[in-house]
Amino acid sequence: MTREISGRWAIHETMGAKPKAEFLGPGLQSVTLPIYLSAGLGVRPRTVLERVEGMVEAGTAEYLVIGNRPVGGNPFRLTGSSETWNTIFNRGELAKATLSITLEEYA
Repeated sequence: MTREISGRWAIHETMGAKPKAEFLGPGLQSVTLPIYLSAGLGVRPRTVLERVEGMVEAGTAEYLVIGNRPVGGNPFRLTGSSETWNTIFNRGELAKATLSITLEEYA
């Protein structure tokens, strides 16, 4: 998991002096999460990919919980996903896939 936390800043130009920086407040946090899906580990990769696709297209926002603790203080919205189909059996059954999801804080 990669988590990015930032602040929002404005730069004001001044005549004959260096620009002045002004802190506006915290920025939105973002998370990128790679996920390995394998039928051998008891999941149905295609079902998970379809659910994630539905969440991206519906604009769903949920709390991100890892280890029974929420990440950040606000829910995150799923802004995008990228999938790689690694192993497909001869009848078209997806056995292994790699999924990367991108989340942004929903304040």
